[in-house]
Amino acid sequence: MQTTTNIEQRPERGAKEGKMNFAAWLRASAMALAIPLVSMGAEAEGGDKTSPVSLYNILAYADEHAPGVLVARAQTERGQAAVDGARVVLQKNTIAGAMAGPRFAQGARGTDYQLWLRQPIEIAGERKQRRNTAEKTRERTHKELEEVRWQVHREVHAAFHLALVARERWSLAEKILVSTEELLSVAERRHQAGDISELAVRLAKGELAQARQASLAAEQEYRSAQLRLAEVSGWPADVLPEPVGELDEPKRAPPMEELAALALAKHPGIGARVGAIAEAEARVRLEDREAWPEPSLGVTYTRESLPIVGLNEHIVQGLMTLPIPFTQRNQEGRARARAELSVAKAEKQAFVQALKVRLARAANAVNADAARIAAYGTEILPAFEGNLTLLRRAFELGEADLLQVLVGRERLLRIQQDALTAYQDYYRDAAALEAEVGIEVWPDEHHQDEGDLGEQHDH
Repeated sequence: MQTTTNIEQRPERGAKEGKMNFAAWLRASAMALAIPLVSMGAEAEGGDKTSPVSLYNILAYADEHAPGVLVARAQTERGQAAVDGARVVLQKNTIAGAMAGPRFAQGARGTDYQLWLRQPIEIAGERKQRRNTAEKTRERTHKELEEVRWQVHREVHAAFHLALVARERWSLAEKILVSTEELLSVAERRHQAGDISELAVRLAKGELAQARQASLAAEQEYRSAQLRLAEVSGWPADVLPEPVGELDEPKRAPPMEELAALALAKHPGIGARVGAIAEAEARVRLEDREAWPEPSLGVTYTRESLPIVGLNEHIVQGLMTLPIPFTQRNQEGRARARAELSVAKAEKQAFVQALKVRLARAANAVNADAARIAAYGTEILPAFEGNLTLLRRAFELGEADLLQVLVGRERLLRIQQDALTAYQDYYRDAAALEAEVGIEVWPDEHHQDEGDLGEQHDH
């Protein structure tokens, strides 16, 4: 999905041409009132400050500040912590001990004492496997970070375009408001001239009240879309992001074979699940090695007194102990590790198994939305503002009464709203398709450079 930021070019020339596509028609009616709001630090009508931002820049901002990315990035520290812990050569501390006590012999008394040190050691390669498992844990956390980054990317992508659609709806409501004010002015003049009754003037006033409410509701929807964009991108709520750009030309989804190949090769969700399997396999090997007994090596120093003759004997001995694994062979740890491996494999299998179905559903939805928009662009193509002007003139000249004008205008408005709904559905379904593929489906339609209008400001 591409967003163009060259807002200096106006689509009036498209209105002069005999034919124009639907996106050009939407640009002809775009942002007459909304675009002036997108100055840095300017206050919107409701008192909200806005800041212009391009799709490129808000995606870059979200990659650093989105709440989901911040949490996922912090979780990678767990993987690094596992690596740091596995680097310790001796996992168990040296044990020291001492004994002391008197010795009595034929009325004489002496003192005996003993000191020892003992160090448990691993003999089955546990340390090497522990380091390997920790490295797999770190890799898995980084792959999960990539999955979250992609989720945030496509959420911001969709929210940006949905905000553009909401702004189009607000612009449309403003045009209806202006048109209704003009109709009321004409009705009052014709009433003063005695051409129409007062009832028509009251009807026009009622329509004006409804148009104002519709404009306020459309503005609120747009503000909500801006806040949603701020929420998923981590943008500060006190300065609303003002998306700069226009609605894209819809495109059909690539063939299913191409989508499936891209998803299997590129989807970060598959990579994260493969990483979880690799970690689980390493942990199984580690738990198997942990079942081996851990001998201890040490040294003892003993002083024995001979109180009868008044002498002391000093004894130094080496020490080795070896646990006998009659009952405890790390059965629980080994079973748990194998269970975790089975779960990881099942999760990957379930994810891949449902992937093609989800891809087909999303691709069909995108193609249907693109066909709907194409139908509006080639079959109906109402010139909205021009038609509003024609309706006003017909009422002004007495060629149509107010009720006919309102009915005709309502029909034109419904066509416009349905067309924008088709665009809204297209962007949502395109985001769903990208979510299943794992990369941008249309990489040739990329974001504008950082130097474009809407350059990200420093928060």
